[in-house]
Amino acid sequence: MIDAVVTHHRRGFRSGVARFNELLAAQLGVPLLGLDDAWPEQALLSFKVGELSDAERAAVAAKLDGWQGAVYLHEWSGLPLERDVVARAARVHCGNLEIEEQVAPLNARTGGVWTPGLLLDRRDYEPAELTVFSFGMAHKIQTDRFRRLRELLDASGRTYAVYVSAANHETSSLEDAVEIFEDMHEVFPDLYFLGNLSDVAVYNQLRAATYFAAFFPKGVRANNTTVAAAMETGAVVVTNLDEHSPTEYGHGENVVDIERCAELPTDPAVLAGLRERALATAATRGWGALVEKL
Repeated sequence: MIDAVVTHHRRGFRSGVARFNELLAAQLGVPLLGLDDAWPEQALLSFKVGELSDAERAAVAAKLDGWQGAVYLHEWSGLPLERDVVARAARVHCGNLEIEEQVAPLNARTGGVWTPGLLLDRRDYEPAELTVFSFGMAHKIQTDRFRRLRELLDASGRTYAVYVSAANHETSSLEDAVEIFEDMHEVFPDLYFLGNLSDVAVYNQLRAATYFAAFFPKGVRANNTTVAAAMETGAVVVTNLDEHSPTEYGHGENVVDIERCAELPTDPAVLAGLRERALATAATRGWGALVEKL
C-alpha cells in the first residue's frame, strides 16, 4: 500500500521529478507531501537525494525510523543516505535498468519500473480568426487591462485564441512563470501557456499573431523591450499609453491603446496599416540609431 508520495520540490514547474510526483499522487489518490511534513508509515519516497541540502538530508535521515514504505529511485549516486533508504525500504522501485542493476544487491525487494510521459495538456491549437500573443511579463500581470482585452475580443464576434509565454530569457524565475500562468488562466481559461520561449520562438509567435498584448502599471515606456521587439516584427501592439509613453507611439497609428479602444481593429487593411507604421517607427529606434545617439 502507498498512502502518500513524498517529494522534494513542490511545484511541477521546477523539475520533471516534481511534476511526476504531482501526477503520481493524483493517480494514486493520495496526498503529496514535502520533506518537512509528517510521513505516514507507508509513504513512497520519490526524490533525488543528490539534490538535497545537508539540512534536508539530515531531516530525511531522522524520519526513517518507523518508516515502512517504498522508494522510487530516479537516479543512483551511491550516497550514504541513498543506501540507508534502500536498505530500509519495503520495496525499491527503480526508474530504469541501470539503477536496478546497481541497487539490486542492496535489497532483494527491488524491481524495475518506468516513467510515463508528463504531457497533460494535449490540446490541438484550435483554428481562430484572431490570435493574441503576450510574453515577458516580469511583474504581476495587469489583470484589469487583460480583462478589458477579453471584453473587446468577445465583442468582436470572432473566434480567438490567446498564447502566453512567461519570458524569452533563461534567467526568468520559474516562480514568475507559475504566477503568470495562474493569473492569466483566470482571465482566459482556454489560453495556451507556452512557458519560456527562445528568441526565435518569440519572433515567430509575434509574426503569426493578430495582436501582441502587453500592459504596464502606468503606461508603456521607451525602455520596454517587449513592445520594442513586437514593433520591430510589425506586430499590432495592444498596450496602454500615458503622458510618459514615447511620443512616437500613437493610438490607432502604430499601436492600440487599450484605454481608448472602443473595438479592436479587425479589417485586414487597417491591421496592415498598423503593422507598416509600427515597422517604420521601430526603424527609427533601432540599435544603429541608439548607438549614434550615444
